[in-house]
Amino acid sequence: MSTATNTPQLPAPIVGKFNLALTESKFQQLADEAATLIFNEDHLDQIKDFLDRTRKVEKAIEVTHKLGKEEALTIGRQWDAGKNAFLATVAGIKENAQAEYTRICKEIDPRKFAQQQEKARVDAIKNGIESNAILFAKQIADCQTSQQLTAIESKINLEKTRKEKYQEFLDDATKRFTELNVALANQKKVVKQLEENIRLQELAKKEQDDAALLKLQQEQEQQQAQIEENKITVQETAIAQSVNATPTEYATEVLPEVKARRTTWKYEVINEKEVMKKSPELVIFTLDADKVKAVLKTLKDTNQLDGKTEMLVNGIRYYEDKTF
Repeated sequence: MSTATNTPQLPAPIVGKFNLALTESKFQQLADEAATLIFNEDHLDQIKDFLDRTRKVEKAIEVTHKLGKEEALTIGRQWDAGKNAFLATVAGIKENAQAEYTRICKEIDPRKFAQQQEKARVDAIKNGIESNAILFAKQIADCQTSQQLTAIESKINLEKTRKEKYQEFLDDATKRFTELNVALANQKKVVKQLEENIRLQELAKKEQDDAALLKLQQEQEQQQAQIEENKITVQETAIAQSVNATPTEYATEVLPEVKARRTTWKYEVINEKEVMKKSPELVIFTLDADKVKAVLKTLKDTNQLDGKTEMLVNGIRYYEDKTF
């Protein structure tokens, strides 16, 4: 008897049952007949008869498979029933504990996140205070005239009113910036003296008062040296105060450490029209078979398909598909 060349390695009883089905269905006779078939219009009846008999062989194989698998399916269903029953036993004591554990853990997560957000907010404000203090110190050092120093002073004083920026730490910001005001005032005083000195030198030159000019030039050197020293001092002081700033203490609730057994990202459609419009490549389009068949039945019942082999309705093509 001819057998398939790609038969998998199967237990002998299974192979035997399928071979018996082939024998009872006279498969060998069909196999021999297949080589003698003539394929033309004059022999359509013989070909059709051959195909009908091969379908009977296939039916016999399907029946053999169903009967042979029935016992295995029964055992499989028994195993499934046993598993479900014993899982239900465990679930009886686990379900409530799991639900409560999940509820508590989910309540902890947003509280931890809120603490992290609060820490980030406070750190941003505190760091902003120190960064601005260092920046203002540099700007003070870069000033060459009392007019420039006055402009920086106004800027610092305005910063001390920024409640929306420094929030509950406005007093801290005001204290830090006031320290800069002191350094700025000292620098402004020396710069004004230098500016007055330069004015007096011009006057001494006009009056050709060499003694006064010499004295003023000596004072100018001292004033410039003092200005340069102040520039270094104001920046060094600002940096030192920033480095030595008292670490921020946070009043936080001590929460238990919980870790999810598994974390996954999920997705859901919120606006179908927007998805179809902006991301059609993410959508798998399928027809509702039952509803389409209902429309097809209506078309048949109302004779709209009479004399036709296909019909297009609302973007759906209904067409004949013949099986021989």
